Amino acid sequence: MFFNKLLGWKNYLTEDCDDASIAMTAMLTSDLERFLEGVRYEQLPPRTLPLVRNAFTDTVGVITVGITEPLVDIVRRTLVEAGGRQEARACLSAIRVSAPDAALVGGAAGHALDHDDHSLTGHPSTVLVPAILAEAEALGSSGSEMVTAYVAGYEVWAELIRRDASHHKKGWHPTAVFGVIAAAAAAVLRRLPAERAAAALAIAASHAGGLAPNFGTMTKPYHAGLAARNGLTATRLAAAGMTAGRDTLENAQGFLNAFSPSSADRESPVKAGKEWYLK
Repeated sequence: MFFNKLLGWKNYLTEDCDDASIAMTAMLTSDLERFLEGVRYEQLPPRTLPLVRNAFTDTVGVITVGITEPLVDIVRRTLVEAGGRQEARACLSAIRVSAPDAALVGGAAGHALDHDDHSLTGHPSTVLVPAILAEAEALGSSGSEMVTAYVAGYEVWAELIRRDASHHKKGWHPTAVFGVIAAAAAAVLRRLPAERAAAALAIAASHAGGLAPNFGTMTKPYHAGLAARNGLTATRLAAAGMTAGRDTLENAQGFLNAFSPSSADRESPVKAGKEWYLK
């Protein structure tokens, strides 16, 4: 405190936040963490199940086609750790790597030709499916748990992007910005308690990014692979006990405001788990 006064520093964390806004900032993350802790397969609307089946089928198909693209070879040779943990199959091949590395290669391959599904102003499945396939293989998850993780990730993505859907105009690649947080839905596969699920979302938010000028190059599908890998990494760090901000998504200096400083909706009630976006 003495040095703060001596140097004239201000409390920049709360300088522009009154009590009402501070109370509000706890709402989004706390609601999402409870959603991720409590969501169960039995709760999912029946209409979502064929959609998830199609998402997995389509994404596996585009991964199979995209695996021969030069980008995938570059990513595999440069970034995949040789001799590391052998938890999951890379692009469902015989090559076994760590789950985050499998998610990286699968996400890049799935988006390499840009034929993957499109919604929420981005490509949810090319991030979610590789991440879930890899982590589920490492954990021995069931099919119903994988479906639940996909729906959870999709709902988190939708909840965030509905608060400002104009990221392309700002130069952001939504698949990279929102995909990494959605991929942290692997918290559902790990059945993390609410506090740890919140940490996973917050850690993932610090990995968010991806610039639109890279469209038309190998870097665009690389964005999807990074989102898949970093989402899993965030969840694993949270499971191991890493701490993170409890209101990183909606804080006045947090995720929503950082990507949409003049238009982000940080006040609307959370709909995830109440009104299903996947339909």
